[in-house]
Amino acid sequence: MSEFSQLLSEYIHKKNIRTYSMAEYCGIDRSLMYKIIRGKRTPSSPEIVDKISSFLQLTPGECRDLKTAYHITQVGYDNYYKRKDMLEFLCNFRDIANKNTIRTSFSTLSEDRNVLIALRNETEVNQAVFTAITRQIQRGSGQLQLMIRPDYQFLTQLLTSARHDDTTLVISHIICLNNTDQVTTARKNYNLHTLMNILPLCTCGCQYQPYYYYDNLSAHLETFRLFPYLILTDEYAVILSETLQTGLFTRQQDILSMLEIIFNNYVDLSRPLLTKVENVYDQIRYVQRILAEDASVEYSFQMTPCMTALLPHEFLEKYVSHDIPSRESFINTFEEHIHNTYDRHLNRNHTLIFSEEGVWEFLRTGHLEEYPSYIYITPEPEDRIMLIARLIKELRQNIYHMRMLKQSIGPLRNGANIFITSSSGYLLFTPLDSGTPIYLNIEETGLLQSFLDFFETLDESLFYPPSETISRLEKILRDYSSQIS
Repeated sequence: MSEFSQLLSEYIHKKNIRTYSMAEYCGIDRSLMYKIIRGKRTPSSPEIVDKISSFLQLTPGECRDLKTAYHITQVGYDNYYKRKDMLEFLCNFRDIANKNTIRTSFSTLSEDRNVLIALRNETEVNQAVFTAITRQIQRGSGQLQLMIRPDYQFLTQLLTSARHDDTTLVISHIICLNNTDQVTTARKNYNLHTLMNILPLCTCGCQYQPYYYYDNLSAHLETFRLFPYLILTDEYAVILSETLQTGLFTRQQDILSMLEIIFNNYVDLSRPLLTKVENVYDQIRYVQRILAEDASVEYSFQMTPCMTALLPHEFLEKYVSHDIPSRESFINTFEEHIHNTYDRHLNRNHTLIFSEEGVWEFLRTGHLEEYPSYIYITPEPEDRIMLIARLIKELRQNIYHMRMLKQSIGPLRNGANIFITSSSGYLLFTPLDSGTPIYLNIEETGLLQSFLDFFETLDESLFYPPSETISRLEKILRDYSSQIS
């Protein structure tokens, strides 16, 4: 039996329902209803599930569980929870990437240079970690080498609480990723949650570089591992148990040297997970490198529509900041980027996803989400109108594929903006306390496939049909024009 039919059978048995009466109420053949109950067929639509729930007089919680079972039966257990996870990631992205920093009253450990200190409980572990991290941050430079679970929130919050944008502290972080497509026992996509947990570290001002290797997480977590985790600074080493409740703490130099050699050997065996790109010239070069690659399918996901391919030369001359060094050279580079982006839209299976609210947001603010605020002057209302008019023209001519969401998925500002193909992509976002977007390249195959699967399987009911998209955009322009006139 399917997950849906099993739950449905339980409800029917509990409520002593006659199958014939339920089939008649739902407007379907009795033989079909029997097949649905036995798991040989599934309801043809969510509306049939709603009718079944109504006839059975299910509680709101039971209705939710039956509908969840229906969707799991439709797409499979792992796919359902991976897509659900992805939706929650995008909807809650601003909070995920801008987690609150730690407020702590921990004091540093008093330690002897040649002593290995046993850490017997969580408090002692956190005190040792606090000592090692705060001393390293106070130096403002050097190396911090981590081989630890990404969900150790105490460590993450310590690092994000000390934001020094001029720091030269280099953080190298080795992370284990899951090598199977299965969700965890907590019904979560482990690799996606790894990305969620390290995003705040990408905004902490340090030079943060995560590396990854693969293992089977379900088997990995069931093995005996004495001290699998390491926090290594220029002065200290904290070696931790699987539970993060016990460990060892030392500043003994020969031990530090040995651990650094071991860590560097592990780095050589790992791969970079994300690389942060902040300079605008590097951003353009990086995006162009991705655009030069062959891909059978690609998606751009950005609630305020990406305007890059629509920017005319006159717009650049008018709005690129005069404070940009070598301004004319930058404009020429930018124009080449625009032409390459537009050609990519013409010649590839590219889908641009944006929202109706995002169009209004752009018209109200003139904010170009994908570029640092310091490189351009806010466009005047008439030029914002011009760009949306060009968007409508492209949509009308069906030059490249655009989909407008009825409701935004995630925040309009400081949300996740994604470009993804089967082989590469990037995640772009602007931290709350910054006007400069952060580009994070994505090349790990599990994350790429999770993003692609989510975009490819978005329900059609979430989007306006093309003809209605055009008419709604034209109405938005009329309404906005009347507001500013």
